[in-house]
Amino acid sequence: MKKSVLATVVALGVLGLVAGSATWARSGKDGGDGGFAIYVAPGTIVPNAPCNWVTVHTNVALRAVDGVLAAVSGYDIDVAQVYADSLGNLVVKLRYKDVLARVCPPSATVTLMLVVNGQPLTASETVRVKD
Repeated sequence: MKKSVLATVVALGVLGLVAGSATWARSGKDGGDGGFAIYVAPGTIVPNAPCNWVTVHTNVALRAVDGVLAAVSGYDIDVAQVYADSLGNLVVKLRYKDVLARVCPPSATVTLMLVVNGQPLTASETVRVKD
């Protein structure tokens, strides 16, 4: 009897860890909103910062992506680079100066629109904008 209770407790613990990991993989620190996870770095846009890029990480496999569009605060913005991270997931680079031209304090929304396996998906994350 004790062995079956112990086995059940261990199984539930493992299930909880797996489910928790899956949830964390989707949301991470924030994960944004939409059909896939999106992580924008830097998380705060500062006008005079010595940055060249705004980098957008996703949890979408690059090999599944047929197309990428980006927008900042509702305005289309050029995608400067697209590549896979160490996990094979899509990473998008936007020019910092292009992003800066489309934002105003206190915040801005960065949106990625993807075509994944023929299906459109959209996700966005809000970042802070300093004066």
